[in-house]
Amino acid sequence: MSTPLSEPGAPPATGGLDRPGRAVGGIQQLLREITAGGMVGLLVLPFCVSAGVVAYEPLGRDYVALGAAAGILCAVAGGVTGALARASSFIPNVTSTTHSLIQASFLGWLVQRSNGDVTLALALLPLSAMLAGLWQIVIALSGLGRAVKFTPYPVLAGFLTGLAILIMAQQLPRLFGLSSVGALAGALAEFRLPAPAMPLFGLSLVLLATTLERRAPQLPTMLIALLVGTGIYHLLRLLAPSLDLGGTVGPISLETASLGLHLDLATATRALADIELVKALLLTSLTLAILGTLDLTFALRAAQDLADVDPAPRRNLAGQGLSNFASSLAGGLTVTTSIAFLRTIFGGGGRTRLSTISVAAVLLLAAAAAPKAVGALPSVVLAAILVAIAWRLWDRWCLALVHDLVRADDRDAAVRARRNAAIVAAVTATTVLGQPVAGALAGIALSCLVFIMEMSRPIVRRQLDGSQLFSKRIRSQGHVALLRGSGRYTAILELQGILFFGNADDLASRVNSLEGSARTVILDLRRVTDIDTSGATILKQIAARCRQRGMTLMVSAVDPKFAALVAQAIGPDSEAAIFADLDAALETAEDRALKSAHAAGSASWRALRIEETDLAGGLSEREMAAFKAHLKPCSYPAGAALCRAGEAADKLWILTRGSVSVRLAGGRADRRIAGLGPGTAVGEMGLLDRRPRSADVIADEEVEGFILTTESFDQLLREEPHLGQSLLATIARLTAQRLRATSEELLLASS
Repeated sequence: MSTPLSEPGAPPATGGLDRPGRAVGGIQQLLREITAGGMVGLLVLPFCVSAGVVAYEPLGRDYVALGAAAGILCAVAGGVTGALARASSFIPNVTSTTHSLIQASFLGWLVQRSNGDVTLALALLPLSAMLAGLWQIVIALSGLGRAVKFTPYPVLAGFLTGLAILIMAQQLPRLFGLSSVGALAGALAEFRLPAPAMPLFGLSLVLLATTLERRAPQLPTMLIALLVGTGIYHLLRLLAPSLDLGGTVGPISLETASLGLHLDLATATRALADIELVKALLLTSLTLAILGTLDLTFALRAAQDLADVDPAPRRNLAGQGLSNFASSLAGGLTVTTSIAFLRTIFGGGGRTRLSTISVAAVLLLAAAAAPKAVGALPSVVLAAILVAIAWRLWDRWCLALVHDLVRADDRDAAVRARRNAAIVAAVTATTVLGQPVAGALAGIALSCLVFIMEMSRPIVRRQLDGSQLFSKRIRSQGHVALLRGSGRYTAILELQGILFFGNADDLASRVNSLEGSARTVILDLRRVTDIDTSGATILKQIAARCRQRGMTLMVSAVDPKFAALVAQAIGPDSEAAIFADLDAALETAEDRALKSAHAAGSASWRALRIEETDLAGGLSEREMAAFKAHLKPCSYPAGAALCRAGEAADKLWILTRGSVSVRLAGGRADRRIAGLGPGTAVGEMGLLDRRPRSADVIADEEVEGFILTTESFDQLLREEPHLGQSLLATIARLTAQRLRATSEELLLASS
C-alpha cells in the first residue's frame, strides 16, 4: 500500500496549530475543523449505511433497515470514543464494508447453524465487536502492534484481492435482482433476468463511479454516485412505476438499532457453552482486531506523511479498542480508520480531534433528523457503490505480478513472481472461503518459507572462467585465441541473494579454493540484494588474502545502497577494483591477460602490422600488396568520433593501435554497446549495404589504423575480383563468429 503525499492546495500544517494535536489559532481554525469534519461526515454516510446493510443482510430482508441504522450509530459511537481516547489527530473512525463482510460471514454461519433463527446471531454480534476491541487493547499493551509493519506485502495484496472478490460475489447478483452468484449464473445460462432494468441501471452507475474516480479523483466520487443514482431511481419510479428497479433500504430507527443496549445475555450465555460457537466467536473477533490494527497502522503512517503526527502506537491502538467496545454497545459493528477520509479531512483543514468529532456529529444529525431520507436509499444504488468500491479495493500490484509470471525475461524475477503469486493465491482463496485470518497466517507462513529458501540458497549462483565468458569488446582473432588459452586464470563468481553471516564463510572458502588456479577473481554482485556487517567483513578478508597471494580481486555491479560498505571493505584499491558492471570488469581482466601474454607492450599498445589484422590475415604476398595500395593510413586522438549515427557509410576502418567504442545514437547516445581493439575492422557492414550509420564510433584512446573507402573497395572488386571475394568471405566469417559469440553469451546469461 502506498502512503499518500501532501494534498495539493491543502492549508499548511502550521498557522493556527503548533502541532496537529494542539490548536493555537482562533475561530478561523475552529471553523476549519468543523467544516472539514462536516464535509467528510456527508461523504461517510453512504459507506456507513452500506457497511450496516452488508453486515445485517444474512439476517434477512427485514433487517436491512436495522443494519443501515446500526452502521451509522456505530460510526457515531466509535468515532467519538476514538477521537477522545486516541491521541489527537485528523484520523476518523468509520464502519467499513471490509469488516462488515467478516461479521456478515459470522452471522450467516450462525443463522445457518440455527436453521434460520436469528436470535443467536443477534445475541453474539455485539460480542464479536466487543471482543475485537479487547483484543486490540491486549495487542496494544503487549507491544505486538509494532510487528504489524513487518507483514509481507503479498499477504496484504492477497487479502485485499480476496475481499474485493467477496464484495463482488455478494453485490453483483443484487444488481440483477438475485440473491446469489449461483442464481445469477443460472439466470444467465437460461438467458432470463427477473428485472432487466436493474442491471442496466446498476452497471451504468458503477461505470459512472469508476469513471469519475479515474478522471476526477479530487471529487467526492461515491457521494456523487449516491446522489445521482438515488435521484434517477426515484425519478424513474415516478415516471415509470411499472419499471422494476428493486426496493429501498426502508425506514430506519436509531432506537431499535441499538442492539448492544438490549443485550440478550441469557442467549449469549447459553451459546458460550458450545465449544464450536466459542471458537467461531474468538476467531471472528481476532480477525476483526487484526484487520483494525492493520488499518490503524497504515492510517498513522499516512498521517505522518501529511503532518507531524505522533504515531503513539500503544495509545492509539488501545483507543481503537475502546472505540470498538463503544460501537458494540451502539449497534454491534466494529469501526476502523480510513486513509481516504483522513486525507479528505486534512485537505479541508482538519488537524485535531475536533474534526473527527464533527464527522460523528454530522452522521448522527443526518440519521436523527432525516431517517426517511436515509431509508429511501435504493438497494440497487448501494449495491452499485459497493461494486465500485470492490473494483477500487483489489490490489493493482497483482497486475505487475501477472506480467512477471507471463513475460519475465529474468529467471530470478520469474521465480520470485511464482512464489509471490502462490502467497497471494493462498491468502485470496482462504479469504474468499471465509477464513481471512487463516489465510493471513498461511500467507505469512509461506512468506517465511520463501525467506528461508532465499537465505538457504548458495551465495555463489554459478562459477565461470574467462574462456567461457568474454567482454563485449571485439578483439582480433589472435587476441581471442590468446584469451581462450589464458581465460582459465580468470574466475567469475556470480553471487545471489543476501551476503550475510550465514553464507559469508562459504564465499570465503570458495575464493580460497581458487588459489593456484586463478590470477584474477571477479565477484559479480548484480543479483545481491543486501550485505550485512558479517558479509562486509568477509569481503574485507577476501580482499586482503587476494593481495597477499598476488591475486587480483574485482567487484562488479554493486548496488548504490551498499557501495560505500563494499568500497570500505575492499580498501585502498577500491577505486580500481570496483566496476559498474561485469562487462567492464571482464574487459579490464582481458586487457591485463593480453599484457601478461605479451600481446601488448603497455597501455599504449604497439601498433600491429596490417598483415596481423583479421581482415588482411591469410592474404598472399601479391594480394597483400594490392590490398595495401587501396588503403589510407589514419589516426584519431582519444575522444574523437570516427563516425556519427546517420552519416553515410562510405568507409571502413582497420584498427592497428588503440580501441574504439560503439555507442547508440539519439537519447541513449551514452550507452556503449560494443568495443573494438587492435586487429579488428569497424564499419564493414555499412560498406556492404551502404545504409547510413546506426551508431557513433568513438576513440577510447589514441587510435591508429587504415581506411578503405567505398570507392577503393569497388575499384578493388573490379580490378582484383579474387581479392575482393576473399575479403567478402573474411567479413562473412568474422560476422558469423561474432554472432556465435553473442549467442553463447545470451545462452550463459539465461542459464
